[in-house]
Amino acid sequence: MNPKKIMMINATDPEEIRVATLIDGVLFDYDVEFLHNEKIKGNLYKARVVRVDTSLQAAFVHFGGQKNGFLPLGELPRDLSGDGRRGRIQELLQRDQEILVQAVREELGSKGAMMTGQVSLAGRYLVITPGNPVNGISRKIEATEERRHFKQLIDTLDIPEDIGVIVRTASLGVTKEDFQRDLEYLLDTYKEVLNRYKHRHGAGLVWQEDDVVTRTLRDTFSADVEEVQIDDLDTFHAAQSFFKRTMPQHLDVLKHYTGKKPLFSRFQLEEQIDRIYGRKVPLASGGALVLDQTEALVAIDVNSGKTSGDGVEDMAFKTNMEAAEEVARQLRLRDLAGLIAIDFIDMKRDSHIRAVQDRLVDCLKADKARMEVGKINRFGVLVMTRQRIRPSLQHVNHETCPTCVGTGKVKTIEALVLSVMRRIHGVLAKGGIGEIRVKLAPQVATAVLNEKRRELIQMEEQSEAKIVIQADASMSYGEMTAEIERAEEAPAEKAAPRPHREKAPSEDETVVLGGDSPISFDKALGDGNREPKKEAFKYDRRDLQRAALDERERLRALFESAKPEEDEAEEGAEESADDAKGEGAKRKRRRRRRKGGADRAEAPVHAAESTAPAEPRAAGSTERSQPAEPFAEPPQVTADLVASLLTPSRRPRIGAVAPPPVEAAAAPAKPKRTPRAKVALTSEPAPAAVEAPAPAEAATPEPKKKAAAKPKAPTKKTAKAEPAVEPLSKPKAPRAKKAKAE
Repeated sequence: MNPKKIMMINATDPEEIRVATLIDGVLFDYDVEFLHNEKIKGNLYKARVVRVDTSLQAAFVHFGGQKNGFLPLGELPRDLSGDGRRGRIQELLQRDQEILVQAVREELGSKGAMMTGQVSLAGRYLVITPGNPVNGISRKIEATEERRHFKQLIDTLDIPEDIGVIVRTASLGVTKEDFQRDLEYLLDTYKEVLNRYKHRHGAGLVWQEDDVVTRTLRDTFSADVEEVQIDDLDTFHAAQSFFKRTMPQHLDVLKHYTGKKPLFSRFQLEEQIDRIYGRKVPLASGGALVLDQTEALVAIDVNSGKTSGDGVEDMAFKTNMEAAEEVARQLRLRDLAGLIAIDFIDMKRDSHIRAVQDRLVDCLKADKARMEVGKINRFGVLVMTRQRIRPSLQHVNHETCPTCVGTGKVKTIEALVLSVMRRIHGVLAKGGIGEIRVKLAPQVATAVLNEKRRELIQMEEQSEAKIVIQADASMSYGEMTAEIERAEEAPAEKAAPRPHREKAPSEDETVVLGGDSPISFDKALGDGNREPKKEAFKYDRRDLQRAALDERERLRALFESAKPEEDEAEEGAEESADDAKGEGAKRKRRRRRRKGGADRAEAPVHAAESTAPAEPRAAGSTERSQPAEPFAEPPQVTADLVASLLTPSRRPRIGAVAPPPVEAAAAPAKPKRTPRAKVALTSEPAPAAVEAPAPAEAATPEPKKKAAAKPKAPTKKTAKAEPAVEPLSKPKAPRAKKAKAE
């Protein structure tokens, strides 16, 4: 029983025309055409040569499309290039030369349309080739008797000398009158093409191929088709006129569908069409095909799925046989072309491998495209090639996904967050950024603000720039846009507020003196961790300075009151010795004592050491001078001694003369004195020297170490003169510079 074959044409929608062919209710062939995306294959154009490429031996021609067409040397007209192989293209074509070309392949991606100068016009039974007077028969007609019959039939036709004729596959069972009528129609069409080409000015369309309905009826209709149902009345009338002109004997096959239910829905075609666009195609036994299409390569993987069998080999053979039939059908429906790699399930038996190959070849015979099929190799992969008849369905009504950019997969939300942070860090690393505003999809922006809040704050502090994350519903998943505002371009009113930073003690902040380093009042009171109040009371530094000066005067008075009596006696002796020098020297010493420096008498130097100069000693040094005689034993601590220390001694009067010491009376002149070291001002009172009855040779107490000021230059200590020996010349000791009091 022959299968029932039906053709259905859906033209109710003015934007789209669909043509489907069913065999026993199963979709066998499918074609669709959009009005905004009309096909250019088969159209004739008047083209202008734009550039001749000598390395490719091809020319680029402008025919009115978006991109220039590609015209190789082998596709030049026969009358221009002889057999198409002699000479070089730069010798046959020149720039701005006009030529009649025909589109062979549609524009695909970045590639322009393929053009040919060897024009051919197709009819229902014949194809004429102007400029190539060679007759031929379609390769699909394999029977020897049929080929001999068509050859004799062509010889009886009235064909011009410069035009060739090719018999099409649909000519089986056609009479001589049908051939002659089709030939006359094609010759009239070619004359019209030459007339339009002659009168057209500039590059553009000369003759357009028939629409999808006429083209499908012309190319795919055969005598075994039982019905052709058309749901649009205008399209039905156009099909009737075509049948009356080419094949009036089949006019009764056309039918106008007037049912209430849509034509394709009545035959359950919508579900089958939807599966064409899917990446995964299920098989009857539970397996599946997975198809991945690239620009010039198609990969088809065969999965066993839930297929069962007696063993692994039987399961693989059963699945591969079903896959061979479905692969041939999907190649025809989707119009997949180029290099095709089919990965079958591995089989060990050679008989099974040959059976799968033969099944695939038998199913591909129904396809009109030219193909070359290889064999299954040891890896279980079969490689084949297929001619592109029309653009695939994916290129007709599909576009690249803006989210996955054609890959079919998108990043996870965690990977997107990290990618956004890296991009922001890379922008801020350039420097000079005042503000950056980043727009993201709502879910991505929420994840960035919730998970990377601390990192954003750190980047703002390091780059001193403001980062703004904005959620935009119009942004697709994974898309990111950034608006960058330079620091010098940032307006003053829109300056980003600086993040709060903990300030170091400044000059305006009140400082408490004491200890090793100054500290703030908050730290001194133990409130360093508290946040500063907005209206905190500010202390005045001048009050603090006055308090420090009062404390210094109090310490100086306490030091003067605790001065030992032997110092006072020594000062009295110095005053009596300096009577000859006048009151000026006395006033100078008093003024020096009043400034804070308490001069102390130097111990007499031994006669043996008086001739040698003393080593210079830095101010503030604690090194003691070696006495001429050993110290007397210190007195024992008694109650009277403690009471004498606690009772302040009476200061000597200015005009009083104290009894001179033994050494001072014996000395002919007052020895030179070194400036006394200044006493360090501290909050603790200086310890008083212990007064004890000691001989005149006893050493004076150790001078106090200076803590605040450091003298600019060390002073030199001069040796005291020997009383018995008078020096020839009295050396003048350098006067030490006074250190400024703190």
